[in-house]
Amino acid sequence: MKTMDLSFSEEIKRYGSEDFYTCYSCGNCTAVCSLTEKNANFPRMMIRHGMLGLKDEILSSKELWLCYACGDCTETCPRQADPGHYMAALRRYAIAYYEPTGLTRLIFKSNPFAIVLTIILSFILGLFLFTLKPDHEVARWIFKWLPFDVVHDMGMVIFILTGISMVIGLFNMFRHLSGKNQPAKERRNSFFQIMRHLADEFGTFRRYQKCDREEESFWQTKPWYVRPWAIHWTIMWGFLGLLAATTLDFIFKDPAMKIWWPSRILGTVAGLLMMYGATLALWYRFKRITKSYSESHLADWMFLGFLWVAGLTGFWLEIAVAFDSDSVVNHVTFLIHTVISMELVLLFAFSKFAHAIYRPLALFFYFREKG
Repeated sequence: MKTMDLSFSEEIKRYGSEDFYTCYSCGNCTAVCSLTEKNANFPRMMIRHGMLGLKDEILSSKELWLCYACGDCTETCPRQADPGHYMAALRRYAIAYYEPTGLTRLIFKSNPFAIVLTIILSFILGLFLFTLKPDHEVARWIFKWLPFDVVHDMGMVIFILTGISMVIGLFNMFRHLSGKNQPAKERRNSFFQIMRHLADEFGTFRRYQKCDREEESFWQTKPWYVRPWAIHWTIMWGFLGLLAATTLDFIFKDPAMKIWWPSRILGTVAGLLMMYGATLALWYRFKRITKSYSESHLADWMFLGFLWVAGLTGFWLEIAVAFDSDSVVNHVTFLIHTVISMELVLLFAFSKFAHAIYRPLALFFYFREKG
């Protein structure tokens, strides 16, 4: 028996969707959506679940994550119910629900809390970074006043708790999805077929590209490299490339100081990709070029801003290494770059960034039953 919670609509408003209750279920949003299918009739189905307070239906729905927020449904809604932003609000709600500590709820619901938490975390990470270089002049001065072991242990505890929270969040989502999405055996794809579909999707964003092909779409006449799917693709692969380059740097510390080392080349190419995507994404939000970019939340700005600053400071350090430059400015830049990069990793499970693990899991269930 399904349990309804008629107060649920008020909860969703706190995650950024104010107007969805004006929907009268005409189905226009589903009709214009390029990604909806016979058994995945979002956004209308999701709006209906929200109005009735069917939280379990929402949390166990892979369709929630099949939406790429193109905004066509919002552009054409006759009631200005803003179904695109409603879907985004539901994803924020789901991320907060899956994450066990409650921090994500506070981050999404309270901008002041998000800002204060970010500042405090930056300060702690900065101190933790100096514990990794205890012979540095600044580190020696800091640890005259602060206990070294407490700062180091606090940093380690934060990283460990973040990892645990991420694993629990992913398990919670898996539990909800696996409980509902059980295809018949004759419709179930093998694990290798699913992985082939996933590799194709994340390699090409084939489903996402469908969002730009409608005749009346704002993006239909624009070159492919400025379309939202391409921006998303460059940010994702740029970040993953930088993560791989950082791992190589860690393994091969001495060779990585040379500009020609493969990790440096990979980092440069990946950094250019990420900076390109983050710059355009920020510009689109600043100019509000479409409805989907017109109502960005603080979480959107912070995530993209952090990526952009991390990329910029990374290139600054590349140039400093190439010219063997050693200055106070470069040391400060290194501190900013490292703290922001660590903060991006730490906030992975507590921010919009979490969709990077939740969407692939939803797509796994989607491709399991798709021929």
